[in-house]
Amino acid sequence: MTTHLEMELSQLTSKVFKMADLAMEFINNSVESLKNSDSALARRVVEGDSVMDRLEVEIDDDCIKILVTKQPAAVHLRMVLAYLKINTDLERIGDLCTSIAKETLRLDGKPALKPLIDIPRMAATGISMLKKCFRAFTEKNSSLAKEVLVMDKQIDELNIQIYRELFTYMAESPNSISEALGLIMVSKALERIGDHSKNIAERIVYYIDGVNISHE
Repeated sequence: MTTHLEMELSQLTSKVFKMADLAMEFINNSVESLKNSDSALARRVVEGDSVMDRLEVEIDDDCIKILVTKQPAAVHLRMVLAYLKINTDLERIGDLCTSIAKETLRLDGKPALKPLIDIPRMAATGISMLKKCFRAFTEKNSSLAKEVLVMDKQIDELNIQIYRELFTYMAESPNSISEALGLIMVSKALERIGDHSKNIAERIVYYIDGVNISHE
């Protein structure tokens, strides 16, 4: 028989997974808007951020309500505590996607400084990291969650590669500085998305195994 606590945790899980789906959609759409100079798609990302913000407040409220009224223990307590932190990471991913979309709007239909290759690769890796995180959660597979930590290094390496390339552009063509700095900001935002995805993986390991690996 399903308890009231299990019902509330199930509803909470649905909200967190909805927020994760939105985060992945925003990562894809923000970079696609930049790649294709699609201002309409960029505006959808910016306007959609308010949905993420509302969900964050709802999830926080639900977590606190469960902690106060149900006083969960053991694995249920770890789940709620993990959700509180995962919720924050997902909301920040939404904010970073908004920053990328605003760069598209700033360009106002102009193509990016150069054909985008590594930036879409960073975005695809970030989405894969989140998918793996929530598959690990569903399957209660901490080994799968730990694979995300390795994927974060791939994003870091791409970020460094993009920095080097764009600094070379700026040195050779001072007129490209504004556009190059915009792409550096985008690359940095995607690197931060990787960091937040890594944080989520660490929270999931904590939920499954009861071990904090964030400082290992």
